Amino acid sequence: MQSFANNLSIRVSVSAKADQEFDAAFAPGRDKGKNTYRYVLLRFPLLSFFMIRTMSVNHRETKPSLAHATTPTPDLFRIDGRTVLITGGGGAVGLEAARAVLESGGDAICKDRQEKPLEVPWRTVLAASKKYGTRAWYYQCDVTNEENVRHVFKTSMEGIRFPFRGMVACAGISGDGATIDFPIDKAKRILEVNVTGSLICAQAASREFQQQGAPGSIVFIASMSGHISNKGLDTAAYNSSKSAVVQMARSLAAEWGSRAGIPLIRVNTVSPGYIRTRMSEASLKDPEIEKKWMEDNMLMRLSEAHEYRGAIVFLLSDASSFMTGSDIKVDGGHTAW
Repeated sequence: MQSFANNLSIRVSVSAKADQEFDAAFAPGRDKGKNTYRYVLLRFPLLSFFMIRTMSVNHRETKPSLAHATTPTPDLFRIDGRTVLITGGGGAVGLEAARAVLESGGDAICKDRQEKPLEVPWRTVLAASKKYGTRAWYYQCDVTNEENVRHVFKTSMEGIRFPFRGMVACAGISGDGATIDFPIDKAKRILEVNVTGSLICAQAASREFQQQGAPGSIVFIASMSGHISNKGLDTAAYNSSKSAVVQMARSLAAEWGSRAGIPLIRVNTVSPGYIRTRMSEASLKDPEIEKKWMEDNMLMRLSEAHEYRGAIVFLLSDASSFMTGSDIKVDGGHTAW
């Protein structure tokens, strides 16, 4: 009771002072916005706490552009002197993303759930590294395990020669089947890898950008299936996960694009169309599915993993300096019908 009485007397005293200041605050020529806030701070200290917190969260500032008018256009697409981490770096698109980074002057850190990358594709990555004088590393990592992701980020960053400036989130799984009978455990796993795993890695990347004080670019590999439904294939869980990735990228872009006190972090997505990969291999065994998929886009063919290199490097580089919260559809015109 004594504590309550003391607190009450303090509040009465503060309120009386606030009333006096409020009268003065609205005198002609005074800054009413600033003084209104001061009045609230004095009269309602608890409310002011939440105001301060909200102002801190929402306080924005303009970050300097990383692109310069005098930079030759081809150089805008270079990522020399940067380290880029690729999740799903042992898969088809991930390996091509790594090769693209190496060929564009950057070093690449690949991580995937298998202990070692596939030997033949990895040779292509190492060949690019040797040819262009860049470096490539591979780490085993489970993107759904927060502790494991933190450990791999910490370990991999200890050996880099260039600042960490980008991440490409390629890790993902799929699954099809009639939704009414689709195993919920399988649906949860798809969402866990594609959505939660992407978020965990984005958090880790953001922490690293902030620790280094360097700007960064995050590229999520989404899917055209996050924008449309697939004909001839029931993939409700997968489509939902990729739609979530697109929206997550927009939300992170809004949060990190102009937040005061942190470096510039741009976040975008690439939405591929149908690709010939191990993931789509089972579906493509059905000739009718392959025919339908080909006819459903404007180019009447399926894509290859290497055809996504350009979009990925563009979003990692300063050529896309005024892009964030955007999605690039590389789908042969499938979603443009």
